[in-house]
Amino acid sequence: DRRYLLPLDGLDPVQAAPLADAGLVAYRVVRRITGWLRPGDPVVVRGAGGFGQFAVQYLKLWTSARVVAVDVSEHKRARALQLGADEALAPEDLADPARVVLDFVMTEETLAKDAEIVAPGGVVVAVGEGRTSVSISSWPYESYLTNALLGSLDDLRAVLELARGGELDWHVEAVPLEHANEALARLRRGEVRGRLVLAPDAGRA
Repeated sequence: DRRYLLPLDGLDPVQAAPLADAGLVAYRVVRRITGWLRPGDPVVVRGAGGFGQFAVQYLKLWTSARVVAVDVSEHKRARALQLGADEALAPEDLADPARVVLDFVMTEETLAKDAEIVAPGGVVVAVGEGRTSVSISSWPYESYLTNALLGSLDDLRAVLELARGGELDWHVEAVPLEHANEALARLRRGEVRGRLVLAPDAGRA
């Protein structure tokens, strides 16, 4: 239905594709938790890939929190610093408590680590789909665990406006449709800088 279509107004369709995915979900997540953060509060962005890179930028646009990006990949940590993160750490180096944890990895292991670092009264947002078991007894007193997956049409309008205004920086690599399986393998190996977009005409003169 045309009511679910939004004009690109000058944005390249391939470059804009991740805005309706990573850009939208990260927008929704950060918009929900801005009220939790006071100036200087530490917020951990676990996973500095396509989703986390957008989250870092939204946090720097809307809050005065101290943004700590966490990722196993050195080049993704470097990218997070370029986008404004105050600190970028390997998972094993993360120890200080955080008021907010945004978990874009969301595995049994990362959620267990989130429970160790979220401050009492803080919040962890688990982003994505999947099944996991959570032991409430392991979490700090009166801490919160919530989830996020999608965003609204109004959220997407706002993301597109930020993109058109030059407020967002995101990396897109167009991949020919026939290389879809190779692209998935690269994602599994963590070899993607930002987002891959399958495009039938990619790489053709």
